[in-house]
Amino acid sequence: MTDTPPPSDPAPAPPPPEKPGKPPKRPLLLRLFGISLWGGVKLTGLCILVGFFVLAANFNPAAQDANIPGALAAIAKQALSAAGWAIRNFWKPALAGATIVLPLWVLWRLISLPFRK
Repeated sequence: MTDTPPPSDPAPAPPPPEKPGKPPKRPLLLRLFGISLWGGVKLTGLCILVGFFVLAANFNPAAQDANIPGALAAIAKQALSAAGWAIRNFWKPALAGATIVLPLWVLWRLISLPFRK
């Protein structure tokens, strides 16, 4: 007689590896309203900035003579006027800012040169 080992049960197959492709889809409300802490800070800052403009314009939506389409038209007219002014006079603030910013930028680049790779 030969000593042969009895047949053993085959080893269970390892589970298939998970696909590293796409992460699971997030729920709709989380995708719609889920923002980071920094996003919340930026949103709050934007609300405050817009609030300053609304308060500066003395806008009262509860007033009897509130004309929202007229107000939007006035805002668009003022925005176009401001854009025209900026295009005509762009060189003045650009030159004024460049006289301060560019020397500081060059100085910073020279100082930080040994630390850059």
